[in-house]
Amino acid sequence: MIIFVTFKKNIDNSQMSQTKNDNLDYTQSALRNISHLDSGLPKWVITAAFVIMVVAAVCTVTQIDHWMKEHASLGIALINTVGMVAMYYAAMRGMKRLYHPLTALWIIVLVLNIVSFVSILFEAALPEVSFIIACALPLAYLPLGALIIIWYRGRLQQVGIWMIVRILVVFLLPIAWYLLGIGLDDLFMDAIIVIIELIYAWQFYRLLR
Repeated sequence: MIIFVTFKKNIDNSQMSQTKNDNLDYTQSALRNISHLDSGLPKWVITAAFVIMVVAAVCTVTQIDHWMKEHASLGIALINTVGMVAMYYAAMRGMKRLYHPLTALWIIVLVLNIVSFVSILFEAALPEVSFIIACALPLAYLPLGALIIIWYRGRLQQVGIWMIVRILVVFLLPIAWYLLGIGLDDLFMDAIIVIIELIYAWQFYRLLR
């Protein structure tokens, strides 16, 4: 009986030690290097999301955006949100297997983008919603991007870096320039925004494809 109890204790201690080692292994640099996330979604979904994000980037800085807001608000709302929501959902699914999945922050970002769809669709009737979303998005994107940068390496870390770059450039830089009274050529600013948006879309695509 004593031998059995001692043997059982040794097994339990061994399992506890193994569990601790496994947890420590998750923090090792080699296992933090994430170059691909398997979302479980069909590849065509990721490709379609990427294409939509590219179209959205082009529409944002052209007259197409203004025309569609007046004549096809549903279309521009879908273009501006569907691709991004699909990418974020895929990333959230892929990160569930990681030691820091950040699911809560992904859900917040997804909800804000879905609300953004509604605000674009009813922009004329609900202008204050667009303003609230514009203020709330950096509060969600910045901590999500920062934590990804801190906890991971590889392509996933690059997604986190460009998430912060994008939110600072696309949302905050024009506001800062306006408040500081610094004039920027519209064409120059549009070019910066398109480049950032395209790089951002590509970072997600190559991580999830």
